[in-house]
Amino acid sequence: MGYFDIAGSYGFPVTYFIHPETALAQAPLFNDLSKRGACLGLHMHPWKYSVSRYQRRRFFAHYGGLSENDQRALLSETATLWHEAIGHRPEYFRPGTFSANDAIFRVLAELGFRGGSCSAPGRVVPEMQAIWTAAEPDPHRAHAQFRQARGDLEFANVPLSADFSALLTGRAGRRMHADLRPDVDWPGDYGVSYKTIATNIVTQVKERAPAVPAIVIITHNHYEYRDNSDPVTQRLRDSLDALCAACSAAEIRPVGAALSKVVDDVLALPPVKEPFKLEGHIFEKTQET
Repeated sequence: MGYFDIAGSYGFPVTYFIHPETALAQAPLFNDLSKRGACLGLHMHPWKYSVSRYQRRRFFAHYGGLSENDQRALLSETATLWHEAIGHRPEYFRPGTFSANDAIFRVLAELGFRGGSCSAPGRVVPEMQAIWTAAEPDPHRAHAQFRQARGDLEFANVPLSADFSALLTGRAGRRMHADLRPDVDWPGDYGVSYKTIATNIVTQVKERAPAVPAIVIITHNHYEYRDNSDPVTQRLRDSLDALCAACSAAEIRPVGAALSKVVDDVLALPPVKEPFKLEGHIFEKTQET
């Protein structure tokens, strides 16, 4: 509720990706938020679901570590539970830790999901099967065979927005770009201000000029966002202030949209046909003129 209220004060609706156990426990809360403009989707950490449902005997993995058949079985099962709780089947999805393999989008499309936020471009966390080294940075139709490319599926992927000006290294050699989440103390831990992150993201999106521009911020539900003195609450406001200021400086008027609206906009456009390219000399150095 605190997150909903703070985001709403800036004119931004929110999207909640809800684990099935949470949907079962807090359905009235989320249905109320849905009536007030929030978009609801399914969230999944398979290993967490495995612990609570199967005592680690089935699905005990990160999402990207599941086979195609296991993904299909898990999503079918958990979508049914989610449906029982919320009252309709989920149409949107996000995997925990943005863990994924190349089966993710074709399985989601096959099961009737319309869209999701499944990728974190630039993220490299091999031990959690979360590798998005060259992923599409903007909303796009997903590819049936290769998760990092644009495709022609009736499924729209809306990536996490990131500042691509620098690649950061976290613990255990994990690599990522800074984003606008309040969960991480970017200024304290990495020496990067929210103003810098927001300015760079807005500038980069403007330069790419995608058909459907969107800036996506993420956080988690273990922060209450009710205590204004809490550092995470302060960082959320800093993040949103920085984003609004960056848009103003770039002469862009931000329009709040839940994930469902972005998905609708992507799927309203025809697929982008990518030209087939022969290998040639793939490592030939570019000749400057």
